[in-house]
Amino acid sequence: MIQVQSTCNASPGFPETFPAGGKKYLAGCHIRLYLPPSANLKPKVLLTVIQTTLTEIRGWSHRQEAPAQTTVFFAVLLVASLPTAPFLLSISMWGLVFVAFWAALRAQQGTERGFHLGWALVVFSFKKMFSQRIYTVWLLLLLVPLLSGLWSEDQGYWLERVRVRLPFLVLPWAFANFPALSRRQIQLVLYFLVAWMAVLCMGVGINFLLDHTAILEAMQQGRPMPVPRNHIRFSLLLATAGVAGGWLWHERFVWRYAWERKVLPGVVLFLFVFAHVLSVRSGLLALYVVLFFSMLYFVWHTRRWKLTLLALALLVLIPWMAVKTLPSLAQKIAYTKYDLEQYLNNTGENYSDSERLISLKTGWLIWKENPWLGAGAGDLRQETKRQVTIHFPKYVQTPKLPHNQFVYILAGTGLAGLLLSMFAFLYPVFAGRLF
Repeated sequence: MIQVQSTCNASPGFPETFPAGGKKYLAGCHIRLYLPPSANLKPKVLLTVIQTTLTEIRGWSHRQEAPAQTTVFFAVLLVASLPTAPFLLSISMWGLVFVAFWAALRAQQGTERGFHLGWALVVFSFKKMFSQRIYTVWLLLLLVPLLSGLWSEDQGYWLERVRVRLPFLVLPWAFANFPALSRRQIQLVLYFLVAWMAVLCMGVGINFLLDHTAILEAMQQGRPMPVPRNHIRFSLLLATAGVAGGWLWHERFVWRYAWERKVLPGVVLFLFVFAHVLSVRSGLLALYVVLFFSMLYFVWHTRRWKLTLLALALLVLIPWMAVKTLPSLAQKIAYTKYDLEQYLNNTGENYSDSERLISLKTGWLIWKENPWLGAGAGDLRQETKRQVTIHFPKYVQTPKLPHNQFVYILAGTGLAGLLLSMFAFLYPVFAGRLF
């Protein structure tokens, strides 16, 4: 029989043995696993490995930096899984919630046990969140659709919309209770994002080269270049990685070796070029908006006008050159023009951009009927169908909710909801740095 011996610091010399699988929760105990002398060698080796591992984990978990290191691990896992693996994405997010609980448990000073400890931990962690406005304002993004249930008739759809917004309760709570991360730890997560997106883009590029004719023909019909999971999210991550890489180079960040600093500009340039090869408008728009505001920030702090004018000229010249030299981007531009022509000719019911434009018009009409409080998050779906049936009957087979977050909020919760949501969105940006 496998036996476990536990010796507690509270009672020196107190031994106790019990069968493997039995549960024992003792504070300050040293755990030993052992076999009778007659047992085979292989199980003994296995138990030795297990015992060593548990001892190492136990010792590491008591270190001051353990929660921060675990946060970095799950953040890296989140970065890796965002464009690739939904299952690992869920694990990483729940892992970050676990770290927040762990850090709050360490910070909470008390003698409670059992249920009382759990309740004290919840109270302590939420007090910590509400004491930091930069996180508390995020709750408005949940409260706005939640309160719209008071004037929503479709309670089932309203509950679905509220459930989708629950992360705006969990995320600010988690961020408020995370252990303090060093600047280098945050940079390390961004560094992994840059490297990971470079690897994924190489894979996407190789796939494109192997079957470029078929892929370009598909892009002529409005389909995106094949990427892991969603092409819009992938392009936004690509833009983020490119900007993050440029910032890391400016900060002179290296992980281990000095030569990384020489390689990083090439990686950033590759990501920048590949964003144009991928030809997803959301990612390109995000990239150029960030570059434009970065340029404004640069000129504001340096007053180097000539260099700024050169950068502005490049921001105009590079997209023009990309359209002339990259077939994928040229195909995207050509299809976008064709789609808009169908919309203007009132024949765009089977084209994505036309449907998006109609959805924006529909959202505007819904808001005009309910300017202050909107139609209610729960009734937005049926109001969309009603407005499309009345004003855009050609699109009644595929009615889309407003395809813009601001118009969506305006139609569902009115001007009041939009102002509160914009405040929640912008306050953390102007309130100060988060690290």
